[in-house]
Amino acid sequence: MKKIILLFALLISASSVHSQAALLVLLFGDKVATENFYFSLKAGANFANLNGLDHTNMRPGAHFGLVTTIKINDKFYLAPEFTPLSRKGARNIPVVHITSLPRDTQRTLNYIDVPIIARYYVHERFGLGAGPQFSFLTSATDSYTTDLADEEVEYSIDIKDDLNPFEFGLVIDITFTAWKARKGKGLNIHARYGHGLTNILKNNSDESLTNSFFQMSASFPFVQ
Repeated sequence: MKKIILLFALLISASSVHSQAALLVLLFGDKVATENFYFSLKAGANFANLNGLDHTNMRPGAHFGLVTTIKINDKFYLAPEFTPLSRKGARNIPVVHITSLPRDTQRTLNYIDVPIIARYYVHERFGLGAGPQFSFLTSATDSYTTDLADEEVEYSIDIKDDLNPFEFGLVIDITFTAWKARKGKGLNIHARYGHGLTNILKNNSDESLTNSFFQMSASFPFVQ
């Protein structure tokens, strides 16, 4: 138990938290693991959009994190996750900050995501999961790319102060176990959809924006 508490403390306090998480799990994952409690490294791609803006396109991004799996019984598992890198936003956002007409616009939102998934295995290899997600904004920028005097110019504007620092949402997912873990060797494939339930705009009652995303990822469990 002391090792587990120390692991979480280091994860939360680390400046490069995603690389620290990877290192700690690789070093200690199989040492603190049992069949009923174990860690996994998880990484993959986000395809995000913003609900409330017209004619936007999905913005691709990445996510990386740590999964803690707690076995309730042979069918039910609880899986809290800590994802210090989760990129969201949208492409082709409306032009609101500059007067020239850009040819590419995008909003980049970086979050720390903390989903808590309850997962039921309908088959030993297939699981269905759902749960709440708590997200904490770490950075937010609007970027505009345009051609000016035969040169490509990019404008980036920090909009973090205009957005709420916290978002609450819900996620659902499907998990496929490609092969079962044993002593740090295993692979799970995840497909997930998430939808924010809180307005990400601060002090704006006339307009509402929420995050949504599809997520494809792989996790690598460490189980004895």
